[in-house]
Amino acid sequence: MHAWSGYKWFCLFPLLLSLGCQSGNKAAIHGITIYLDGAGNWGGGGEELRRGLRAAGYRGLVEQYLWTTSFNPLVDQLNIVAAKIRAHALSGRIQSYRRQYPNTSIHLVALSAGTGVATWAVEALNEDSKIDNMILLGSSLSHDYDMTHALAHMKGKIYVYYSPHDCVLEKVRIIGTIDGKRGVDSAGYIGLTAPPGLEDRVVNTAWSRDWLQYGWTGAHSDCTNAVFVRKEISRHILSEQAPAVAQGEQLAIR
Repeated sequence: MHAWSGYKWFCLFPLLLSLGCQSGNKAAIHGITIYLDGAGNWGGGGEELRRGLRAAGYRGLVEQYLWTTSFNPLVDQLNIVAAKIRAHALSGRIQSYRRQYPNTSIHLVALSAGTGVATWAVEALNEDSKIDNMILLGSSLSHDYDMTHALAHMKGKIYVYYSPHDCVLEKVRIIGTIDGKRGVDSAGYIGLTAPPGLEDRVVNTAWSRDWLQYGWTGAHSDCTNAVFVRKEISRHILSEQAPAVAQGEQLAIR
């Protein structure tokens, strides 16, 4: 295979995997929740999210969007150009779903560097494709990232779960946030600063010892475990379960 052709296939493979395997899934008529893992795709939270939401009674489609290009955490964290290309492709995915299911709910759940990709995807949506809520876990976006534009393309809120005990985000302060800032604390470390006038649409939740019983120890990625998802994260999603579509509507997601 020609080297350039091989490179293009490598770049497209995560998108094709994300879209193709879910086509025709009947759960899509009840809404969709898209999960983005962290840099390197090492978090493993996609299956945990699916298990936790199912256990909580969620009937919608749970889909993992693979945005990484190298499967190397450091490379993915610093390759902002590639991350934004992935974000643009995710916007297209969301808009395609919204055209077919205009009355269902759309939620994004993202971990670490995936929170940057999720945010940029929401910012790029057209006016007819607003999502409902976005849930940021261990976010490596800078704490002062301006969410004004993202919130303009959302119906609901941004829920941020952060921990001052996240040793991964301590290192991110040195190597750089997913939006390219150094020497700045991440939203997943100290919380996200809400845009002026939109304070009610950014909900920060700090780690406390109370979360230990649900498996969140304050570490970087264990807040994606199925128990924590069922007990806590699901409540931001379950209230948006959509009614079934009219008889005869096609189920394939284009």
